[in-house]
Amino acid sequence: MNIKISNGWIITPVEEDFELKQQNLFIIDGKVTFSPQDNTINREIDVEGRIILPGLVNAHHHIYSTLSKGIPCQVPFNDFLGNLKQLWWTLDSSLNKDDMILSTVLAMQDSIKHGVTTVFDHHISGEFVEGSLETMARVFQAYNICGSLAFEISDRNGKDFFERSLQENINFAEKNPVEDVKGMIGLHASFTLSLKSLQRISETTSNVPIHVHVAEDVYDAIHCRKHYNMGLIERFDSFDLLRDNSLLIHCSNLSEHDVEILKNRNIFVVQAVDSNLNNALNVGKIGTFISPGIKTTTGTDGMTSSILKAQKNSFLLHKFLQKDPDTGFSEMNALILNGYRLKEAYGFPLGIKDGEISDLAVIDYIPQSQFDKNTFLGHYIYGITEARVKYVIKFGQILLDDFKLTINPYQEYTDRAEEITSALFKRFLKNKGKY
Repeated sequence: MNIKISNGWIITPVEEDFELKQQNLFIIDGKVTFSPQDNTINREIDVEGRIILPGLVNAHHHIYSTLSKGIPCQVPFNDFLGNLKQLWWTLDSSLNKDDMILSTVLAMQDSIKHGVTTVFDHHISGEFVEGSLETMARVFQAYNICGSLAFEISDRNGKDFFERSLQENINFAEKNPVEDVKGMIGLHASFTLSLKSLQRISETTSNVPIHVHVAEDVYDAIHCRKHYNMGLIERFDSFDLLRDNSLLIHCSNLSEHDVEILKNRNIFVVQAVDSNLNNALNVGKIGTFISPGIKTTTGTDGMTSSILKAQKNSFLLHKFLQKDPDTGFSEMNALILNGYRLKEAYGFPLGIKDGEISDLAVIDYIPQSQFDKNTFLGHYIYGITEARVKYVIKFGQILLDDFKLTINPYQEYTDRAEEITSALFKRFLKNKGKY
């Protein structure tokens, strides 16, 4: 389908800034162009002054948590470890293939509705390991979503499960069986991985980037210092695991020495403020990372699929933590840009430049005041992040059309959602007290 999008504000990341142009955009044979050559247009969409962004990026998701709503978990959690043991570790140990596919389907649908077309997911499923990442990747592919997948490795389920988890990461990363879905090495956290385990991961995973939770709670930092007499980043670095384009999630309780190491590494720090606040945990000050040039962006940690919401909440919390109403704008600028830098670092086009495969979202926001480089962030923070997504176009296909999803290739799973989740909740109750 050849598409003309008329009367939109096209927003293009350019180095440290954004280029804003009000012009028509064409998608011919799946690619963006601004100068069509007598091509037949099958569909014209007049967006009437709305905002056109490159498809958004969720730098850290837990897709399986889509099924956690309403789960009969035991409360109170009391602390971080109680939360992990009574909810998340019990849930992930209960997940089977149907659960995994359903959660991925729901996450893909929700991501599209929020203009997110690139997702970096950190997965685990206790009852379905071998082939799980490729199965998820096929769902990504069916919904035209790009991104990366990793399977969580830890010591908490024993040696055999550790080896199976490790091999699942290696197999998917090496084979890369699904175009536009890359493999990473998924580590849970420092406190659930021994020296022997980190050494094994280091020796068997070549130079594949890691995706790991770092200092989500102060317990992780204290455990590392107590047992290994070093900081968390120092520990991962000692095994040469801070590989190019790795994702370090949270980083809420790092030492100054840890931050110094990160300044000299080509990695991404990913803040997930909604999740940290929900778990009553400390949140790192993003300026600590952004000011020295550490690439810092945002993820949702499974709380939601709305990266626009996550970005705004990071901005607001930064102002609160700094106790300064004038701060946060340069940090917000960096969060947005670094999301797109992550996208390009993994070989995915922005999707909005001339000649690129199309990947864009039309936001239901029409500026009603001066709109230029000087005012863009104000419009983005207080207008765009609060607006719905009206259209999503990826690979020349309209995935969201006037707020409505156009595809549902896994309808049999959404039709069976209540049946699948009811069975999951029974297994969850059976597994209570396992950890």
